Amino acid sequence: MKASNGRGRLAGMNPPPPVLATRPVSGRRHAVTIKLLFIAALVLILVVPLQMVNALREERAANLAQGLAPVAATADLRERAVALPATAEFDAYRMVERAVKHGPLVLGLVLVAFFLFETLTELRLHAFHYGLVGAALVLFFLALLALGEVVPPEAAYLGAAVASSALITGYSAAILHSWLRAGLVAVLLGAVHAVLFVVLRMEAYALVAGTAALFAALGAVMFCTRRVDWHAHETAAVPEAAR
Repeated sequence: MKASNGRGRLAGMNPPPPVLATRPVSGRRHAVTIKLLFIAALVLILVVPLQMVNALREERAANLAQGLAPVAATADLRERAVALPATAEFDAYRMVERAVKHGPLVLGLVLVAFFLFETLTELRLHAFHYGLVGAALVLFFLALLALGEVVPPEAAYLGAAVASSALITGYSAAILHSWLRAGLVAVLLGAVHAVLFVVLRMEAYALVAGTAALFAALGAVMFCTRRVDWHAHETAAVPEAAR
């Protein structure tokens, strides 16, 4: 009896088995969905400065047209010949107008690419990183407007694309922790700007070219994410003892 009582006391004194603590799921749950919603909201916010660029374009185009109106009314061919180079600015303004219309698509494609880098490589990018990349993309349209007033439209587009892409590529090397990944970002930006330029120069087949580009972009996203377990990204909880 005494032995059994001793064993009972020892059993009562034994601590309960440890419970594995898990990280709270609430902070991790639906993280992917929240990040995608944030990217969509950021694109909508960046549409505001895009519209400001377009308003500036309209103002400067109106000022140019007002300045050329007296020259157009005169019969002096020499004065018209002098004013001809100024009329080339209207082509640049037209390019900016059409480029701004495609601005949300450009912003969305590039920001989603950074989201894929974050998902596929287990990196963690802050909202501030996405905001700075978006700001650099908006500067492309402002640079296109500014350069279009002093150089031909093609040169203005090339200069604006190179400046914006160089800014984003250099920043990507820091936030993605790899120049190789930054090189992939540079290739992506080059492809986006090349496709946009083709679409802007194709009046009759712009819609067809743009739709084909979107199909290609969607196919690339599907291919890159075909093996991603999105459910695991949203609901996984890792035991503290396993860390």
